[in-house]
Amino acid sequence: MAVTSRRTRRTGAAKANGPRFREGFTLVSMIVAIVLLTVGILALGNANTNTIKHQTMAQNRTNAVAIARAYLEEVRSRDAWALASEPVVQVGADGVEATGGVYSRSLTVSEVRNNLLLVELAVDFPRAGQPVRLSTYQYRGNGLSGAP
Repeated sequence: MAVTSRRTRRTGAAKANGPRFREGFTLVSMIVAIVLLTVGILALGNANTNTIKHQTMAQNRTNAVAIARAYLEEVRSRDAWALASEPVVQVGADGVEATGGVYSRSLTVSEVRNNLLLVELAVDFPRAGQPVRLSTYQYRGNGLSGAP
């Protein structure tokens, strides 16, 4: 058995437990951890913001398509001889004309050939890059059902 003095044991223990060998976190490691946590939280917040923005855009586009389809069906049920272009009209989310409506609808009717009409409908919505456009052809027939 080796004989050691108390002094040697204490000195060796003091070196192992000295300031260089203490357990725990340094100030620099805490700052790095906080910066990384902040960057992660900001990225999640940005992702949530983009998700909400894209959901709103998709909902607006869906409403614009529904408005366009419903109005185009209404136009197709009209007498083909009475069809004419319409100016831009403000409509609400339900497609009914409204002064402060967020959607705008316009109808363009042009004659492609004798008795064949091209009916184009455009519905613009908030923050849209492009309006929703639907088109159809309408055949007038022999002209016996309406005015010449």
